[in-house]
Parts: sequence; C-alpha cells; structure tokens
Amino acid sequence: MDFTWTSSGGAVNFDTHADRPGTPYHGYGKGSEQRVEGELVAAFTGSHGWFWRNRTGEPVTITLQTTGAYTEVRRVV
Repeated sequence: MDFTWTSSGGAVNFDTHADRPGTPYHGYGKGSEQRVEGELVAAFTGSHGWFWRNRTGEPVTITLQTTGAYTEVRRVV
C-alpha cells in the first residue's frame, strides 16, 4: 500500500507497526515528523497501521491518504 500522512500544526511522534495473534508487535519505523510518505508492504497477515502522539501542546489534525490492496481502514481510539 502506498501512503502519505500529514499533521497540521507541527510534527507528531509516530510508530508504524503491525500485530497478529502470536506476534504481539512488529515495528516498521518510528520518529517525529509532520509529513511521511512511502510504501507499507505487510510482513504478514494481520493489523498494520500507525500510532500518532501529539506532543506540541496545540491541536493537530492527521490526514492519511492510501492506495493499494487492503480490505479496510479503521480508526482505533
């Protein structure tokens, strides 16, 4: 899947990861950015996605754009 995500209002911490039963955590990358684009190739069948944390003290909006082969996008709060 190709993706681009952006954060309005400044850089946010992010963690791109995956999990499935029997594999509690698989990391693809983490850091602190305002915009990231790339390709996520699933290492296995399971849940893959991002965790974002706003440490700016100001409100931010994350915008995620994706294209590719996947079945659904869910927001988990």
